[in-house]
Amino acid sequence: MLGGLLLAAIVLYAGGDELFTGSLLMTLVTFAIALLGSFQFVTLAIVLAGVATVTHIGIRIFLSVSQGTGLSGVMFLWLIIPGLTVLGAALYTGGQKKLQTENALLRRQVEELVMIDPLTNLYNLRSMFMDMQTQVSFAERNNQHISLMVIKMKYHDELKRVLKKSQYEQVLIKVSKYVVSTVRLEDRVYAIDDVGSLAIILTTDKAGCKSVVERLNHKLEDPDAFTDISSHPIRVEVKIGYLEYDKKQFKRDAKEFLARVEEECDFDD
Repeated sequence: MLGGLLLAAIVLYAGGDELFTGSLLMTLVTFAIALLGSFQFVTLAIVLAGVATVTHIGIRIFLSVSQGTGLSGVMFLWLIIPGLTVLGAALYTGGQKKLQTENALLRRQVEELVMIDPLTNLYNLRSMFMDMQTQVSFAERNNQHISLMVIKMKYHDELKRVLKKSQYEQVLIKVSKYVVSTVRLEDRVYAIDDVGSLAIILTTDKAGCKSVVERLNHKLEDPDAFTDISSHPIRVEVKIGYLEYDKKQFKRDAKEFLARVEEECDFDD
């Protein structure tokens, strides 16, 4: 592509005064072709190159015949310069598309491998779905209770507006730490979205879940719970939903189980 522009500039310089106007127009057209190609309008660049080449050569032949003058060899370079420019633009565009595809694939592969939420350092939703199958199997073999709890921030949009980004992130981290400190070591806490929602796989029944809710609310309602984040008082409220796993109802479908628990959570106003 750059080679075509360079060759066009050389032809413009070497063509002399007689061919200057036509060469200048073709140089401008070649620049337009390169610009279109760089923005991935390759088909339009091809059409423009074809029309410009045929028109220019046709006009030069007509003038040569009508004036009885010979055809300059430099003029015939315009038969290949637009085509070379289009070819260069097509190769450049193809390379860019390939690079973008490879980057998107790499980004998707990395996302599939990431199991940790970067803000809270808790395991993420993908990890929760994987662990749920294992935990359910273990509970069934040992005839144990297993429940899923979801905790969502109330008014998170309002908190985002009134707090700095760093302060809002500190709130999310604090909440996650309070949750982790509320449950037992064998219970697993997961960050399931980017607005602070958490999920817990609990090895207990609904009565045990209710006890967890009471302890967590007590911690969050403490007036000093978030005093080190801002000079102004911060009140954080959460919605909590939970269900005990029922094999007949959920049939090992972790996504369905989570969806039902989130419905319970949304009803907790």
